[in-house]
Order: sequence, then C-alpha cells, then structure tokens
Amino acid sequence: MDVMDEALDLLEESGPEYGPGFSSHAPMAAEAMLAIGRGDAVIPWVTGYRKRLPGNPAPGLPVLGGYWFEALGSFGRYADWVTCFEEELREDDWCTVLNVWVPRLLPGMVGAAWHGAIRTGHAVRSLNREESPAKIRELARALAYWAARYQSLPGFPVPRVDVRNPLSAIDDVATLPDEQRLMKGLIVDKVRRLGGFEPFAPVINLTEPPDDITAFTVDLLETFVRVYLANATTRGSVITFIHGVTGPGAVYLMAACLLPDISRIALRYAWQASAALYAAIGREIDRAPYDAYDGSKEDLVARALDTGDEHAVKFTEVCLRAHRMDPRPIFLVAADHAIERLGRQGQDQATSSKQQG
Repeated sequence: MDVMDEALDLLEESGPEYGPGFSSHAPMAAEAMLAIGRGDAVIPWVTGYRKRLPGNPAPGLPVLGGYWFEALGSFGRYADWVTCFEEELREDDWCTVLNVWVPRLLPGMVGAAWHGAIRTGHAVRSLNREESPAKIRELARALAYWAARYQSLPGFPVPRVDVRNPLSAIDDVATLPDEQRLMKGLIVDKVRRLGGFEPFAPVINLTEPPDDITAFTVDLLETFVRVYLANATTRGSVITFIHGVTGPGAVYLMAACLLPDISRIALRYAWQASAALYAAIGREIDRAPYDAYDGSKEDLVARALDTGDEHAVKFTEVCLRAHRMDPRPIFLVAADHAIERLGRQGQDQATSSKQQG
C-alpha cells in the first residue's frame, strides 16, 4: 500500500466538512505533501487532522441520471452524489467520467471556496501517479463535493474571446462597492454578494486560453499571486486569497485528463472564480517587479511543513509547481509570504493584533 492509499484509508469514514462549513483539506494536503517530496509527513499529519472531522453522512435519495441537475448545490445530497459517482466510476474509465462531468460542474466551480474543484484536481494527479480503488473512491468524493456545493456566478461564456494576459484583463474586473461587501465570515458568503452584481457578468469573457494552455496558466497564477500579495494582510485574508491561486492550479492538474476544448473552458471558469474573490473583497493588485528570491526551495518546503497548516502546504506546492513551469521569482516570494503568516510566528502576531484591537 502506498502512502496516499494509507492516508485515504485513514479518512474513509470522514466527512467532507467540519465546523461551520469548513472544508476538509486532508486528502488535498496529503497529496500536496507527496508532490513536494514529503511523503514521510503525510500519515502523522492526516492522523492528527482527521480528529476534527465528523463521519460521512448517510445517503438518501438517488441522483437520477436524467435529473442530476436538480441535486446540484444541495449539500444535503452529498452522500447521494458520492453514490452516483461511485456507480459511474465502476462503469467507465475515470478519465471518461471526468470529461462527462467536469463541463457540467464548471459553472459552480467557486462553490465551497473552490474546494470541490481543488479536491478533484488533487485526486486526478494522485490517480495519474498510480491508480487504486482508494484513489478512485477519492475522485468520487471530490466530484460529489463539487456537485453538492455547486455555486454559480453571473455571466456565461461566449466563443471566440480574445486571448489576453490575465494580468491585463483583471484591470477590467468590476469590484463590489464597499457598502455591498461582506468582509467577515465564510468565503462562499462573501462571493455570494456578486449574485446580483451585473457588472461582474462580463468577467468570464474578458479572456480565454489559446490552444497551448501552459503559458496562459502561468500568467493566470501570477495574476492571482499578485492579487494575493496585495490583499493578504491578515491571517484570514491570507487564507482567502490563497484559494485564488490553488484553484487554477488544481484545474491545470485536471487538464492532464481533459479533452483540449474542455481544458480551455475550464480555465475560463477558473479565471472567473478567482476574479470573483478579487471582485468581492479585493482592493489592489501588486505590480512590483520581483527579480530574485534569496531563499531555497528546500527551505520553503521544510518551513511549510513546520507550520502544520494545510493552506501553507497547498499554496507552497502550487507556487513551486508554477516556478518549475516558468521560474518567475514572484512565485517563491509569495510562498515565503504565506508561510511566514501562517506559521507559529504569524499566528502569534494575529492573536496579539486581535487582543490589542
């Protein structure tokens, strides 16, 4: 049994959320640890993390083939969605199932603060590494969570949109007025404020990827790294804006098994979902040049693991991956920034600030 299978077996009885709507990061963080070469850390971390997770809910009504759309966005149907996807994955190859269902789920990508889509991306990379029944089960649960927490945004994609650098296109993203913003609470509630905000509707058509999606993905990641650096001023905002980067990073992981046209439309929805975070609560974009990073990648990995924080691990992984795709120093700068603020020192500072405020 490999390390990921062992971790998934530990999580087999664990539900997808805990507390007031917090997503379980256990399978995602475990897979990210493997990706950064720290498989030795997976089992101890998962063993500790799973203590916060409740058990899996029981299934109720089946998700019927011709009426699956009626169960979208209903968290109470999560277990029913799991059953649905487990059946589909028994009948067809998992890449086939992915190409059928990802287009259906794309408009609800921002649901659960991206976590259904992010979890799916990590499940795909895990299966590409080595297939197993446990990994197939995890893909079913990832897709089920995406479907159960489906949340759409204003706007529909039209074909033949101009290819623009996302860093340029984001200047045209309309942001919510201050009086309409929700600055505290869950990310899903903050983004939901865009539901009646018509100026956001054109966002999905501001850019689309060319046939070669890799360079576009790197530009997309840099754009939302710059949004992160400009707006991540508190521990809560660090965690919030991290998802604008880890989300598109996960969509790129899915692209390994998606048809080219599906990959391209998936990245358009990824652009829209990350832009929604910026539109809902963001204020600025970091435009500073970053010519070098003084530290080492090995140090970033070690420090990310030392934080014990799932967001630090996942963000560091996607920043290192982006840096391998194109060695822009800003990716390492951003990882260092998040590790510093999510580590013990950052937690102490946040507590001190809260007590003083």
